[in-house]
Amino acid sequence: MKKLFTLIIAIFLCINVKAQTSLTEAVDFTVTDCYGEEIRLFDILDRGQYVLIDFFFMNCTPCQTVAPKVVEAYKALGCNQHDVFFMEISPVDNNDVCQWWAERYEVEYPTVGQFGGGGDVDYIYGISSYPTFVLIAPDRSIAFQDIDIYPIPDAQTIIDYLAPFGIEEHSCEEAPVLNPSVEITLGEVTTTTIEATFTPNDDCASYHLLADTQANMDMWVTMMGVSLEELIVMWGIEKTSEYTHTWDEFAPNTEYTVYALPKDADGNFGELVTATVTTEQAGGAGTSVIELVVEVLTKTTVKTTATPNAETSVYHYCLVEKSYFEEMGEEAFVQYLREEDPYPLYEVDVWEWLDLTPETDYYAVATGQNADGEWGETTIVPFRTEVEGFDELVKTNFSIYPNPATSTINILSDAKGTAKIFDMTSRCVKEVQIDGTTTINIEGLDKGVYFINLNDSVKKLVIK
Repeated sequence: MKKLFTLIIAIFLCINVKAQTSLTEAVDFTVTDCYGEEIRLFDILDRGQYVLIDFFFMNCTPCQTVAPKVVEAYKALGCNQHDVFFMEISPVDNNDVCQWWAERYEVEYPTVGQFGGGGDVDYIYGISSYPTFVLIAPDRSIAFQDIDIYPIPDAQTIIDYLAPFGIEEHSCEEAPVLNPSVEITLGEVTTTTIEATFTPNDDCASYHLLADTQANMDMWVTMMGVSLEELIVMWGIEKTSEYTHTWDEFAPNTEYTVYALPKDADGNFGELVTATVTTEQAGGAGTSVIELVVEVLTKTTVKTTATPNAETSVYHYCLVEKSYFEEMGEEAFVQYLREEDPYPLYEVDVWEWLDLTPETDYYAVATGQNADGEWGETTIVPFRTEVEGFDELVKTNFSIYPNPATSTINILSDAKGTAKIFDMTSRCVKEVQIDGTTTINIEGLDKGVYFINLNDSVKKLVIK
C-alpha cells in the first residue's frame, strides 16, 4: 500500500496505485537539507555517481515502514561514498520535522523538506504517491521511475534493484583523502631557457605544467575571464609521470613562474604548485651589432638570418619597403622599431617572410641594445624581390591528411621538395623533405593554425 498525498484537502489517503515520476530525463535542482547543507543534483551526477531519491513525508505510514530498510541499504552500498548517492525529499515537512525524522530513523544522508526546495522538486518530478523511489544515472537519464515491489520486504530488495546498474556493495569506512601534489625541481637556466623536472606523488594521477611571467598570466586570466587554474589546464602540457621540460625563447633577465596543477584519479585537483626563477642576463657592456643576411627565394618570399654579437642583450628587426623607409626617414623609422616592435629577440633568428610585393626594393633593418640598455649600431641591408627564372617555376599539387590533426600528418605530393611549416607570425617552425607520401610528426607544435609551403604552394593546417 502506498499513500497518496493531496495538497488540496490536506489529508493523506491510502490507495493502491503504482507511483512513478513522469520524467525520463533528469531536471537539475539545487536544494538545502534540513541542516543547511546545499546539494546540486548535476554536481553529484558529474562525479559519476547515481542518485537515488526517496520521496516521502512524515505522516506517510508506508514511508515510516520502509525508512529503516532504505537506511540499511544506504550503509550496505557505501554511505554515499561510492556508486550511488542517497537522498530523501519531503514536499510538506518543515526543517524541524525533517530533523526529527532523520534522528528517529538514523538517516545519515541528506533530508530535504518543504522550505529547502522539496516541494518544488516534488512538483517538477510529478510525484503523486509516497514513498516513490527515483534513480537517476550519471548521464542524467532516469534509470528507473520507481521500485514496483510494495511493500518493500527488506534492504536486500533495494540492493538487488540497484545491482543491474553496476551499483555494488561497499564498506562505509571513510575513503582515504587524496592529496595529489607535484614537486618542481629547477634545472639549467640560461638567458633564454628554463629547465624543470616534475615529480608527482602517489596520489597524483596526472598534472598540467606551464611557465610564463606573472604579468602575462594575469593579463590572460583577465582577458579570457577564467581562473588561473583553468588557464593552466587550457594551455598547459599534461603528463602522468616524472617529466623534464625545457622552455626556450624566454627573455633574458626576466622572472618567470613555473606552474604545476596536480589531479587525482577522480579528477579532483590538488593545490597549485609554483616555482619562480630568473633567466640570466644577456649581452655585455660593448656595442650591440646585428649581422643580417637576406636570401631572396621567390618574387614574394625572402629568408633572413639575424645574428646578434656577444654584446647584444635584446634586438629588433623587420623588413620595410624602401619607399616607405625613405619617406619616414631613417631616424624616425629606427626609433619606431625600437619602441613599437612587439617581438624582441635574443638569439640567432631565421625567418621566412611571405607575401612580399614582387619586383620591389626593400630594406632589412636591425637594431639592438647591450646589457646596460644602450642602443648600438643600426644594420640596414637593401634587397629587391626578384628571382632569375622565377616565371619557369610550377606550383606543386599536394594534399594534407588528416586535417585537423593532433600528432602526425601525411603529405601526398606529386613532386619532391622541402615542406616548410609556418605559424601565424610567419615563422618557419619545421622543415621536412617530401617525396611522394611523407609522414610528419607534429607533436612538438602547439595547437593552432599553421601554413605549409611546398614549392611555393601553400595550404592551411589546423593542429588541435
